[in-house]
Amino acid sequence: MCAATSSAGRSQRDRPELTAASAAPYARTVRSAKTDVLATLGLAARCYARHLVPLTLLSVVLFSPLLAYALLARVPTELGPAWRMVVVSWIAVSTAWIAQYMLVGAAAPAARAITGGTPLGQLAAARASIAGLVRVVLPVLTAVAAIAMGSIALAVPGLVLGVLLSLTGASTRGGLSEPLLESVERVRANAKHAVIAVAAILFANFAIITIPFVILLGPLSPRPTPEELEAARLILRVTAIGLTAISPLAACVLAALAARR
Repeated sequence: MCAATSSAGRSQRDRPELTAASAAPYARTVRSAKTDVLATLGLAARCYARHLVPLTLLSVVLFSPLLAYALLARVPTELGPAWRMVVVSWIAVSTAWIAQYMLVGAAAPAARAITGGTPLGQLAAARASIAGLVRVVLPVLTAVAAIAMGSIALAVPGLVLGVLLSLTGASTRGGLSEPLLESVERVRANAKHAVIAVAAILFANFAIITIPFVILLGPLSPRPTPEELEAARLILRVTAIGLTAISPLAACVLAALAARR
């Protein structure tokens, strides 16, 4: 009886130690994940702060058709043109990730240089960004075609491909297929962070139009008021300027994610 009691006492005393020992690897994993996330965000912030001007100028180039339409558009006088502005805004938000994936090619050289401890100067970064953007146009368009085919087949494969191919612009490999394969390899090595990054970018894109749409407009009435007509143009302009402004930061996040793998 005493032996059994003594054994039970030792078991109870040892249990906290065993629990703590088993929890230690999990705690280390959590700390490592947090450190990795903070390091990636820090790299993205440094890349964005150091090279904001050239990346923003390239973003203006990529979104120039939308910007020109939004800034030159007059206040509509009837429902048709107002509805067209709203539809264009939603289409722009839904497809902005294409330009953002291309802009990753412009941000990637700067992110790699910062990671390597040799940050680029402004002129060198501008040249590298332009060259990187030009180089990734065809690979990113190939990735877009693959994502589109996956979306047509079924929505889920399209979403999965959208994450797997999100780092295509950061690839240093040549050809059309090799950058896609490298993106898949990098994303699979750190799928959780890639999913979070892409989801955050899409959320920010849609927030740019959703917030002003809900506050200023909502569903257009059959006979819109002058305030509704003005709101339609304002939403178009907010969408164009917002996407142009946020895309360099989105590209820096994905470029930092690729540079740290």
